[in-house]
Amino acid sequence: MKKTVGIKRLHASKSEKYAVVPPWVIVMYKTMFFRNCMVHPNTKKNEQDRFCIDCLCSFCSHCIPAHTRHKHVKIRRYVYSDVINRHDLCKLFDCSGIQTYHTNKTKVLFLKQRNHHQQQQQQQPINSKDYSCTICDRNLQDNSLYCSIACKVVAIFGDRHTEQMSDNHNKYNKVINGAIKREDLMEQNRKRRRRKGLPLRAPIS
Repeated sequence: MKKTVGIKRLHASKSEKYAVVPPWVIVMYKTMFFRNCMVHPNTKKNEQDRFCIDCLCSFCSHCIPAHTRHKHVKIRRYVYSDVINRHDLCKLFDCSGIQTYHTNKTKVLFLKQRNHHQQQQQQQPINSKDYSCTICDRNLQDNSLYCSIACKVVAIFGDRHTEQMSDNHNKYNKVINGAIKREDLMEQNRKRRRRKGLPLRAPIS
């Protein structure tokens, strides 16, 4: 039954595909997170651990003022992998069919496919049935269809289509990041101009 549902989703129309998985999700799962922010290279805690849905790019906590009116999601780390709070993501994306994991009493979803080493470390025998991801065949804890967000995207769009969309948005990201960097430098220059000059000492009589 699980395989049949997966096949039906693969043959969905283009409009139905975008209704299930919006294009920004494809860009997000192709993005590398927790790298040092290029806009704030000399600032502490400058890891890019957020993704802006409007700008389609990752950013750090110091870039939040530039994205205050934008929708964005927080990326977290769990078992050396990128995960997202399921409650937060369900408001923006249909998370049905993706395996849910628990960390610190919070339900999370894996953004990318888990490697087999991580899976063996955390695998627990829950019941006698064997469940596996319809895309990568990794073991699942229940009758979910996919082990991660990436697998659901691949099941609906396919590898080739997601690669093309990611390449197009990467070019767009370079323009956006350049604009944010210029805006940050302009703000720094404004602050410098606002500083008062050094007080002059009275002449010695």
